[in-house]
Amino acid sequence: MTDLQTISQDLMSRLELKYEPVGVTLYRETDPLPGNVPLTQENLKSYCQALTLAGQGRALLLEKERMGCKLGTSVLGFEKDMEAYIDDGVLEKYGVGLYGTEEASAATIRKAPYLPQGRTRAALVAPLSFFGESPQVVVFTADSEQVMWLLYAANYDRGGRMDLPQSGGALGGCADITALPLMQGVPNITFLGLGCRIKAAVDPCHLMMGLPAGSLDMVHTHVLDMAKPIAMLKNARTASQ
Repeated sequence: MTDLQTISQDLMSRLELKYEPVGVTLYRETDPLPGNVPLTQENLKSYCQALTLAGQGRALLLEKERMGCKLGTSVLGFEKDMEAYIDDGVLEKYGVGLYGTEEASAATIRKAPYLPQGRTRAALVAPLSFFGESPQVVVFTADSEQVMWLLYAANYDRGGRMDLPQSGGALGGCADITALPLMQGVPNITFLGLGCRIKAAVDPCHLMMGLPAGSLDMVHTHVLDMAKPIAMLKNARTASQ
């Protein structure tokens, strides 16, 4: 495997990413925590915010009390009794006018993928280059064109249609691009949701994409393989200006 710092630099350079790719590793109660980063003492707004902060260079080792969004900690398996938080989330999404009925709001939240409850102790969310060993998931915060190239790379050998299930405008960072890639071993994207975007403060044109770490080498290789079409699009844009 190419070292993660080189992979990160290559992907940032070739795709002109604003945010560095972010690695995510979840630790269970019996897992030793990494010794090279202290537990984060800052209270964050959400897991989505942690992703953007890590993309800007911060290494965060987070327990559930620091992650802000209880829906996010429920999805990621931190909560032992998550029903109250899910119910609060239903009322929150319905109450601000995102759904026409409480039933529609409930369906959106309850049908999202959830990791086994109560098994997660902490989450390391850090720049990909920070990791000495492969994280569990790699998350990209990127504009639509950059996501297009990442999806081309993920589908380079197989081709055909890609199933990219969406949570319906909620739980984007936690469910769509972290829990689902972990559970199913597939890449996915999220358009995020209202709360995700407010808390993460990403540009309106940015999406997020989650990649199971086992696919990272392949995606890196295929981004390099696509140097010609990537240059073709850049040249076409320059010529039209």
